[in-house]
Amino acid sequence: MQFTPDSKGFYARDNSGHSIKYSDLNTAKEVIKTPEKIVAIDLSPDGKKIAGISDNKNTGSLYLWSTSNFAAELHTLPAGNLTAVSFYPDGIQLVIGNGNGRVWTVPASALPFKELNGHIRELSGHTGIIEQIKFNHGKTHMVTASKDFTIRLWNIEKLNDAPILLSEHDWVWSVAFSPNDQQLVAGINSVKEGLTTTDYTIHAYPTNITEMADKLGKYAEGKNLSKEEWDSYAKGLVYEKTFEKFSNGEGVKEDAK
Repeated sequence: MQFTPDSKGFYARDNSGHSIKYSDLNTAKEVIKTPEKIVAIDLSPDGKKIAGISDNKNTGSLYLWSTSNFAAELHTLPAGNLTAVSFYPDGIQLVIGNGNGRVWTVPASALPFKELNGHIRELSGHTGIIEQIKFNHGKTHMVTASKDFTIRLWNIEKLNDAPILLSEHDWVWSVAFSPNDQQLVAGINSVKEGLTTTDYTIHAYPTNITEMADKLGKYAEGKNLSKEEWDSYAKGLVYEKTFEKFSNGEGVKEDAK
């Protein structure tokens, strides 16, 4: 389901992914019908384009529909089994994920894909199905959620840098940022063998360093890392106190700040 920029309506997949409907919050009507099953959709930031991907296992089908007349453009990616799609905040690029954990950034200006030589960019790291791709409201970070038990948080201005890796205990089905971007929320579904019950849980991660430090401080047992611990976990970095209100780790107490 994708709400329009003015929040006066939304588009949603229906009929097992073979149609897309539009609702003005009072009525609903089918606006798109496809021969292929569409497994994920996204609406461009300006509301003028809908992107949809099919579940074709051999070739990746990307559809782009204009919301003015719902005319379709069909493009084929070099890999199949597509599972997730999202527009960049600028509306110029797309991010696409598949069932093998592959993630690509694709500039829409380079379509059709036969002209994509040198334009497609792959973000490596995931090894399982990409379930969802989301951008934060500040348009600075992107998160990819996967069934490989991980969430990866990417700085979209520094995609050459390694993402922040959040390890989970099982499948990550969905992710969302809080309205103020201070938290990242993930929906988890446990499928590991040996579990007596299925674990459906929602996990929240702070994305603000100060807030994260405050939460981690509860588990720090009232002290900073010692010099030996620092050298073990942060080798090569200049030693500093990890929490101002605790001792400096070298046995010298300071007033709490």
